[in-house]
Amino acid sequence: MAPANRLQVLFDLSAAMSSTLELEEVLALFTRDAAELTGATSAELSLLSQDGETVIMLTDWSGNWAVAVGEHYSEAGETYSVARFETIRRVLESGLPEQVQVSDEGAERELRESIARYGIASSLMLPLLSRGETLGLVEVIDSRERRWDEFDVEFCMALCNVVAPAIRNALLYREMREIALCDELTGLGNRRGFNERLADERARHGDLGRIALVLLDLDGLKAINDRGGHLAGDRALRTAADAIRVAVRETDAAFRLGGDELAVVLDGADATVAMAVAARIRSAVAQLSGGTLTLSAGVAVGTAVADPDLLYRHADRAQYRAKDAGGGRVELAA
Repeated sequence: MAPANRLQVLFDLSAAMSSTLELEEVLALFTRDAAELTGATSAELSLLSQDGETVIMLTDWSGNWAVAVGEHYSEAGETYSVARFETIRRVLESGLPEQVQVSDEGAERELRESIARYGIASSLMLPLLSRGETLGLVEVIDSRERRWDEFDVEFCMALCNVVAPAIRNALLYREMREIALCDELTGLGNRRGFNERLADERARHGDLGRIALVLLDLDGLKAINDRGGHLAGDRALRTAADAIRVAVRETDAAFRLGGDELAVVLDGADATVAMAVAARIRSAVAQLSGGTLTLSAGVAVGTAVADPDLLYRHADRAQYRAKDAGGGRVELAA
């Protein structure tokens, strides 16, 4: 059974959620209290995509709780189509809760078979609403056969009403933070984002040994600006940014540090991998520009380097050697 002091627990949860704008902290608070608040096994929280056609699961009970029901498997981070489950589609479109029991042959078969695979016997699905907008879905789940009464459903809706504004605020905060860390011209990260990336790496591991840094400089940007104006220079920088996006791996992060200076932080890369990525970027910019643009690159590896400034200086010196050698080439820091 859920605790008798439900109102106090909701009040405490609301106060806790209002103290943070980090989405991860909001989700941690939600999953921490879900079982206690509902008297069920746990709860899942999913977000609806902007087009309203896809749901992404942010939390998963079997991945966040010590006691797993059935096979220990986590779906957190996975997506599924709203059209796949008619019951979920109705909840999202109507804004009204629905529940399903695996033993109820009158309920949607696709949904019953899906939740049964994870040892779930009963599920209460509730819309996550904020300011008239459907943000996503909360699923209160139980490994036992049960049907939530009206009081339970109202209480779970109250839980959603607490969670939804916190989720919305966290999403807005994340969006504004991403804008603040983004270079407007190229869409790459900016210098602030670059500095934070290196600082985070150092804070997590104590040094920069897991990363490599590639600094890139667009050759002859001043001449391009002189001949075609700043619009031509902007087009050249956007082409260089597109080349980086084509050439780097999903785990890498690219930045524009200012002017024509670009940077790529390579995760888990040694000198050989970093040199290969830099070469791919050079080839990509030549291909995308029809051979009119070249890049000079300097590569430094973070092994045994704890200072982000020192790693930058190593890559910067290597880049200048590439420039002095005529440009359009890659140099590895000594």
